[in-house]
Parts: sequence; C-alpha cells; structure tokens
Amino acid sequence: MKQITLAITFLALAATAGAQNEEKPFRYNGYGYTYFAAGGCSHGYANIGAGGGGEGFLWRGLTLGGDIGYFNFPADRRSGYGVMTLNVGWHFVDRSKPKKLDPYLGLAVLGAALVSGGFEPVGHLTGGVNYWFKDRMGMQVGGMFQLVGEEPIMAVRVGLTFR
Repeated sequence: MKQITLAITFLALAATAGAQNEEKPFRYNGYGYTYFAAGGCSHGYANIGAGGGGEGFLWRGLTLGGDIGYFNFPADRRSGYGVMTLNVGWHFVDRSKPKKLDPYLGLAVLGAALVSGGFEPVGHLTGGVNYWFKDRMGMQVGGMFQLVGEEPIMAVRVGLTFR
C-alpha cells in the first residue's frame, strides 16, 4: 500500500511539473518604458528630461497609452515643467511572432504641461525603435518633437522597455 501511495504521489508530481513546463504561444500585448530625453528648443536652449509610460495594443499594431515626464532647461533651474499625455501609436510588428526590432510611431492626442503654476496644452510626435535583447526587456531609441504651449522642443529619447 505504501508503494502504491508513493507511486501515485510521484506520478502526480511529474504531471504537475510537466504541465508547468508547457509554454503559452508568444503574444505581444503591450509594454512599459522609462526614458531620458535630451534636446533643445527653437531658441537654442538645451532641454533635458526623464519620464515613463506604457502602451497596450488595441488592434494589430494600433496602441493606446499614457506618458508622464519632467523636463527642464538647465540654464534656468526654475523653468522645469511636468508633462502628462494620452497617446495613440502604431508598431510595425507581427504581435504573434517575437522579433528583436520593433519600430513605432506615436502621437499625443491629449496632453497637459504644468508650467509656472499653470497648465499649458502639450502635444508630441515620437518615433523610434525598441530593441528587445531579452524576451521581456529591451532598449528604446527614438526622437521626439514636443510642443509645450507655443514652444517647440526637439529631443532624442533613450530608455529601457519591458513587457
């Protein structure tokens, strides 16, 4: 009787371990990111910032997401501003097949910047590529054209991505 109980326990554990090793098929449903941005405004002043956000896929390569960041003109430490945006994007990928490169375009459809105690409208256009060096971690490199109120700012963004 003891041997039968031991055999049943062994088979149950083996079946459980086998079930845990089954992998689900790959499906790219969304990702999060953090970034550092450096660039300048149309008046020639340097602008730096950092932020993060995330996107989820709605249909094929179409995404909906959000972004939050803080930017500053180093020449004037009091000129910092926070930015929040709601974004739509398009990723040029097949979501069911893992690929190393994931090129994208993004557009802020709704945004606000907290500038000097008040709010200004903000929008941005982003583009670049995610390079997935691991299944769930990668690097993002891209560019950003941002409009804060009437101030155009161009920047390069570099950051980490995770899914």
